[in-house]
Amino acid sequence: MKKKILLAFFSIALLILGGLGCKGISAEQQASIQPISVNYWTIFNDVATLQQLAEEYKQIRPYVNVNIRQVRLSEFDNLFLNALADDVAPDIISVHNQSISKYISRLSAMPSTVNVANVQIKGKYAKEVVVTNEQNKMPSINTIKANYIKTVADDTIINGKKYGLPLALDTLAIYYNKDLLDRSGIALPPSTWEEFLQAVKETTKFNTSGDIIQSGVALGTSKNIPRSFDILSLLMLQNGVVMEQNGRATFSDNFKNLGSNHPSLESLRFYTDFARPTKEVYSWNDTMEDALSSFVRGKTVFYFGYAYDKKEIKRRAPQMNVDVIPVPQLNDVQPVNVASYWVESVVKKSKHQNEAWDFIRFITSPNNAKRYTTKTNQPTALRAQIEEQKDISTIAPFIEQILNVKNWYHGNNIEIVKESFGEMIDKYKEPYSEKTSPIERDANLVIDAAKSIQRTY
Repeated sequence: MKKKILLAFFSIALLILGGLGCKGISAEQQASIQPISVNYWTIFNDVATLQQLAEEYKQIRPYVNVNIRQVRLSEFDNLFLNALADDVAPDIISVHNQSISKYISRLSAMPSTVNVANVQIKGKYAKEVVVTNEQNKMPSINTIKANYIKTVADDTIINGKKYGLPLALDTLAIYYNKDLLDRSGIALPPSTWEEFLQAVKETTKFNTSGDIIQSGVALGTSKNIPRSFDILSLLMLQNGVVMEQNGRATFSDNFKNLGSNHPSLESLRFYTDFARPTKEVYSWNDTMEDALSSFVRGKTVFYFGYAYDKKEIKRRAPQMNVDVIPVPQLNDVQPVNVASYWVESVVKKSKHQNEAWDFIRFITSPNNAKRYTTKTNQPTALRAQIEEQKDISTIAPFIEQILNVKNWYHGNNIEIVKESFGEMIDKYKEPYSEKTSPIERDANLVIDAAKSIQRTY
């Protein structure tokens, strides 16, 4: 019955907005309710849930049609640049938190208020359209700082301007195969780095030729570990490294005084030990398949991933007895994790700025954001919803560490940053030449990575 009423309302609204029954409305009001399309490009957001929210938004503003398109990550840049050049760019795009600065010249800063029209149809027999102008407040800088996880303000507020809002926020955690852990005689998953190292040693299996036939964890390499940049960044942050400061990559500072004890080098050493056959924790190498594939095939016990990985793991390994634990902390007094999330932003070229920002305001409102994270089983970005999510078993390991997440990079090209970290990892594992001192070579690897990244600011 409710759907029939809604359908009837839409039918009447379409007739009215097509120019029928608009008597008594000023020309300005008629112009404000002319049908428009707001085009929304997203990459990994749940389109079905967004479409439902778009339909509900249309009940409030029947003249706004939100068209949602899912774009492949690998195709987004080319499609977006071509659309901008042809003047057919989308109105709203999802931007990863590490890429906001990359797109900032093409994004619109969030206004303090948006002006939109409300449409009501009154009258039992003779239908009459009532149009009222509405000025909706957008979240202020102080509101974002107060209501969202700290990293949201750090990432989205640039030079005193706001560039979007998230629907959810993810943290790095550790998936593990419970059956493989049981077979190795380990009753409980590790909660400290010491316990984790011991578990890796006990769960890694070799054949008579010394080949890895069961990996304790996928760590130590770059190309076959999609999260290598995030994982190494996490280790460096936990080790107290100041990664970036005042628009400068600082993780290579002070090698002269610290030498081989430099925390960046210690973190790199810890990470790559898992790919060195001479180390007790050796469990992975460059010849193995990608980390996720190895995990879903039951060949790896521990896998570093985000909450959104769970859907893919379940799809590829529906029978796997899998669980998740938070990443261990090096310093419990100053815990830290890394953030990965998408920000909904308005394109500068959009001809429908008010409606586009108003739709973002609508979908990121506390109630709708909660519906989105519940439907998609993702951690919240809103402080007020954290406690409730701690009681949801599938979310708890990710939400437990959410108040301490960081995104250290705020430059213009995250891909170059990832390449620089990958090169640093790969070259660090290479043998030392006779002509170079080990500490000099290792220091130069970190310094060169920092210089390469600095050029992206």
